Amino acid sequence: MARPAQEFLVYRGGKWVTKMVHDLNDHVTFDDIKFNYANIVDYIRIVMCIVAGFTMNTEWHLVTAFLILGSILLDWIDGPIARACNQCCIFGSGIDWLADILGTLVMMAWWIRYDYAVIPWLLIATSIEISTGIFDFSVTATARYPKLKKGQSGFFLILEWSMPENGYTNLGTFLWLAYPFYCVFRTLEYCYGYYELVNVASLLTSVTESNFILTVFLLNRYFLFLPALLYIWCELAYGAHIIKSWIEISKTTKPSAEEIVYDDATESVMGGFIHYGILPSSYQTLLQDIYTDLQLKLHTEYRLALSERKVFWINIWQRTGKKTGLMVEFDQSRQLDELVHKWIAKYYDVNEVLLDGYGYILNPRNSEAQMFHLDYTIDYSTVFIPLTAISHNNAVQYIIPSSSTSSTMLLDAIRNPDCIDLSRLLKDEAYYSVRQCVAKPFTVLKMDFGTIHRAISNQDSYDRLMFYISVIKKNGVATAKIPDEPLFHSVEKIR
Repeated sequence: MARPAQEFLVYRGGKWVTKMVHDLNDHVTFDDIKFNYANIVDYIRIVMCIVAGFTMNTEWHLVTAFLILGSILLDWIDGPIARACNQCCIFGSGIDWLADILGTLVMMAWWIRYDYAVIPWLLIATSIEISTGIFDFSVTATARYPKLKKGQSGFFLILEWSMPENGYTNLGTFLWLAYPFYCVFRTLEYCYGYYELVNVASLLTSVTESNFILTVFLLNRYFLFLPALLYIWCELAYGAHIIKSWIEISKTTKPSAEEIVYDDATESVMGGFIHYGILPSSYQTLLQDIYTDLQLKLHTEYRLALSERKVFWINIWQRTGKKTGLMVEFDQSRQLDELVHKWIAKYYDVNEVLLDGYGYILNPRNSEAQMFHLDYTIDYSTVFIPLTAISHNNAVQYIIPSSSTSSTMLLDAIRNPDCIDLSRLLKDEAYYSVRQCVAKPFTVLKMDFGTIHRAISNQDSYDRLMFYISVIKKNGVATAKIPDEPLFHSVEKIR
């Protein structure tokens, strides 16, 4: 069954904008993972915490204790189950932390019900636990977890003892269990009227008199207090470690709202163009100078490619093929490479994409029109910077499918990415939109992922020239069929 297009808010240009997303990638939804075994365990944990919230106002004290501690102990098995069944997911990590937080809050509320004096101390401990959990889940969702190296010292020494290299030691496991057991049994002292007796009784006397319950409470109060404190220290140190190691994509380097001249990618089911502002003059000069140098250096090959009257690339850098890297040497090669990576960081999420190539692309005068196509895969996107005007006589045409287009129909239509089945796009829908990208020289243009497009025959008086930077999504590299390309490559997607 095809999934409908969904609207998401995407951070772009300093603000959140609506984007229609048609899920064609290897993503999962809640329906796909809701009954994962580990998630079911966490649902049970959440229900146990909620029920404990009701029973703590009754005389069923042992039931409340069982529910709270049972929920915490089940946290011991949800992770191993998820890994054993290959069901690890970010959603599962989220409800795991939700169950942890609910258990902590119920445990805190239960103790406070009997002893108001512990409020400030429990608030401090609970705040540390919850804040560490929030930041822990945040980095889990980014799939870039900060590694805890061995050899911690000072304030972070507790992490060396309890969880070196992010794995619990026996001491770490003991501290993790000590805190909830200490809190629950301290509360049970009040529930069963042992609080005053524990204050004055001695462990030796309770053992001698075979008072089992009193002995348990005394052992809990005097032998688990320090491990409980060490647990809070461990949580605080681990939260500080996460914050100290924090990284995220800088929003300041992204295009400002004023830079975006036109954007239909945010409302498109698949693909579209974003027109940004004009490139600074210093970069304009650099791109022009490099192109002039390449014309002189590659004069014969350049003339031969131009004479074929087909759209062709000069591949300065290529990721695919037998040689990954620079295809041709020139004086400003290092300067250009640094600039290309700066632009990628500005217009993409560098954690999601890989540079696939950059260079110049020409549409010669009186060229042949291309077929509508995709550049290899829906996981491919390109930034274009025209050195000449893109006019209505040499424009890039692209297709915006209907917003109700099904993923099945789109997948059928793009089965051959070199030649899109346009009739298939109309089989279930009444229309699709064909648009043209027309722009001034040195406008920055981004062709979004999965844009169906083509170059029309250049009927203007000049050869249309653009600099290009192509990227591919990291999760699409394994399945993409990108052929080896030479330094000069004439496109074969011709009508």
